[in-house]
Amino acid sequence: MATSPEIRVLGPFAPKDFDELAATRAALDTAMTAAAASTPGTALVAAEPVVVLGNIYLILTSTAA
Repeated sequence: MATSPEIRVLGPFAPKDFDELAATRAALDTAMTAAAASTPGTALVAAEPVVVLGNIYLILTSTAA
């Protein structure tokens, strides 16, 4: 029997939060990884960053663990 995936949206991650940091991409990766890891009880299937009006959102697709 197939199970329906859960879809969660984390964010927004504002670009101004990363302006002062020298390693912008590394800081963004770290923030998004920490946010994705904070979803307990799920098995992460996919994570996709999306930019909407300059803000970055993380779309997570997961299944029940």
